[in-house]
Formats: sequence, structure tokens, C-alpha cells
Amino acid sequence: MVEGELAQDPLVGATLGGLYQVQRLIGVGGMGRVYEATHTHLGKAYAVKVLPEGRADKPSAVERFLREAKSATKIDHEHIVKVVNCDTDEEHRLFIVMELLDGENLAERLERGALPVDEAVDIARQTGEALQAAHDAGIVHRDLKPENIFLTQKHGHNFVKVLDFGISKIKTPDHGDPKLTATDQIIGTPLYISPELARGVSVVDHRTDVYALGVILYEMLTGSPPFTGQNHFQLLYKHGNEAPDPPSQRSKKANIPPHVEAAVLRAMEKDPSDRFETMDGFCDALRGPTLPRRAWTLGLPLLGAALVAGVAFLLWPTRAPVEVAEPPVPAPAAATKKSDSPAETSPIEPVAPSVMLALDSRPPGAFVSVNGEKRGRTPVEVELEPGLEATVRFSLAGYRSQERRVVPNEDDALVVRLKKKTRPKPSPIKTDF
Repeated sequence: MVEGELAQDPLVGATLGGLYQVQRLIGVGGMGRVYEATHTHLGKAYAVKVLPEGRADKPSAVERFLREAKSATKIDHEHIVKVVNCDTDEEHRLFIVMELLDGENLAERLERGALPVDEAVDIARQTGEALQAAHDAGIVHRDLKPENIFLTQKHGHNFVKVLDFGISKIKTPDHGDPKLTATDQIIGTPLYISPELARGVSVVDHRTDVYALGVILYEMLTGSPPFTGQNHFQLLYKHGNEAPDPPSQRSKKANIPPHVEAAVLRAMEKDPSDRFETMDGFCDALRGPTLPRRAWTLGLPLLGAALVAGVAFLLWPTRAPVEVAEPPVPAPAAATKKSDSPAETSPIEPVAPSVMLALDSRPPGAFVSVNGEKRGRTPVEVELEPGLEATVRFSLAGYRSQERRVVPNEDDALVVRLKKKTRPKPSPIKTDF
């Protein structure tokens, strides 16, 4: 869009609803034009999204436009853009008033290339927290993409705002589950669309957002989306049928931690049941392996006892030193460490015990990760700490991934039988791309 078009917009200078004086056009999207406007009484600037005249006479477009306002106001979360009003004016123009954001969207940031791993993970986690709040409210976004993730600054760091719930799916007794007409249906953006939406599945849940966020994090880490194509249908096919290259293969200089790569690939599983069950689960996996709770519960009493002993030692009354006879030197213990001098001995340092867990699968060759870290393909042996819970994940192309939680106390073996994936019958794909 050229500067002349921005300046010549007919709404610039108009007052919407008698309260919001339009200052300038910020941007244009498929569901409306967004302006900066000033409240005539408060003098505060807002972002105002106006439904285009050409779409105002379409019930489905009006429903989508109103759904964006309903969804955003239903979710009270700091990482979701705040909607303060929704109204029509004397000219029957439908508009939504939102907080005005200063910054750039993630698509604009990605034009400059891949992000550092820590920055990419932080953006993904903030976005995941916002979407978890939406899911808790019974709302699925269904069109998550970099253009809908806005980056502002707070205390010198990126602060995420999720935008545009226009094609979200609301499942509540108040709003029901509105159906869109076949001639005006939007199913998402092909670069980030989930396999179930790509296949035209009519019923989807929150795990479609998990997939989209996995794709976006993949692009943030590597600088390019996992799938590309010459047209929309090639993209839809690849999302529905092809496995992505691991991010570390796409960008070998990024030094992507194994647990981050494992989380991205799990979020992008074709079968929703193989993905993270919740956005919180995805965000937790991005944090990496943590010390098990049992280790903390054992460590805290010991720490407390040490502190008490230290305080008692400092407060204990001192006495004059008493000369005592030097005790006889005890005989050296059987287990000693030889030094350079035959006369010098030192106790052997205790070695932390470990156990071996033999892992195998039917069929063999499954990729194995333990607590998000790659361990090879079956059959394989891994070394674990006894008594500490570990999560073992098996995944193989064409088969459903499986997870097992183990608490090894001695050498053992684990064999899993993987089940083949059943491909759903193809459904007609309805788009208005």
C-alpha cells in the first residue's frame, strides 16, 4: 500500500460513533481496515477496526467480526489485545475499539531472519500462555500466524499480544458454535494450518492451535516455515501428510537445544492425540528438563538441618582449650586411592550410582528421547539415575508416538509395541483463498 492511499482514506478525519476521531490508517486486512483514532472526550488514542462496506451486508462476515470482539472480551489475559468497545455509527459502520499497540508483528520481525533461540522460545511461551487462557474459556483461535502475534516492548523485552480472533471457534452455552457458510469459509492460513484443518475436518479442538504455534516456533528458530509450495493445495497436502525436517537440520548454526527441538516436533505431530494435550504442556516442555520434585523434598530437610547445625555451632559457648593426648593413627581403610607417595592414601570419591535401561520397539528403529533429549533409535541402552522419574518417548514415521514414565531402581528393559496410524478419509476442502 502506497502512502497516497493511506492519506486519501475516506475515513481519515471522520468521527465514528460520535466519540472516536480517525487520525490515520494503520493497516488493511481481510476482515477490516484498522485506524488510529482519538477519543474526543478522553483524548486517548485507540486502534479502531472497521468492517468494510462491501462485507457489511454479509451475515457471515458480520458474525465473524462480532466474534472477534466477543472472544477477546471473554478472555482476560495480559497477552491478548484488549477490546474496549464494539458499536455502529450513524452511517451503519460496524467497528471495534481496541488498545493501541506500539511495535511490530512477528511477520515483520521474521523478515529480518531467524530469532535467537532464547528470544524465540520466550515469544512462543508468552503466546502459549495467552492461548491457554483462550482454551480455558472454550475458545480455539484457528488462525494463529505471525501476523497475529504482535511484539511490543516492556522493561526492554518483547511483550506479546495475540490478535484477531475473527475465525475463532467459541464453545460456550452463551455463544454456541456458529457455523460458517460454505461460500464464505476461512479455515486458516496455509503456511500454519493444522493437518486436520487442511483435510477439511469439521470438528477441531485446541490442539489445532498447538500445531500452529509449533510451526511458528519452527520458523522463528530456522528463519523459514517447515513447508513451502507453489500453491495453497501443495501446502495443504504437506501439512496433512509430510513430516518436517528437524529444525537442527534446517539451521545447523542455531544451536537448538534437544528439548526445544523435541517439543517443536511433538507439537507438529499429524495426529492431534500425539501432540501436547495443552498449551501449558508445550510451554513446560520448552523450559527443558527440571529437577524432580522428590529431589527437592529430600534436599530441603537436609538443607534445614545443615542451617540449624551451623547456627548451633556459632552460638555454642566456647571453653578454654584442653590438651589431650594425640590419638593413635587408625589403620588405613581397605578401599583407598593410591597417590604418588606410597605413604599417602586418600579415600576414594563416591561415584553416583546409575542403572541401565534397555529400550526397544516393535517395529524397531523408533526414535527415542528421554526427558526431551535425543538418545538414538531402538534398540538402544540409556543410562539413568536410580529413583528419579524419566519420560521416555518413542516415535516412528507412520506410527503413533508413545510415552512411558519410568522410575528405574535397577537395570531393566522396556519394549513398546507401536500402533500404526489410521489415515482419516479425505473430506472436501473449502477455502476462499
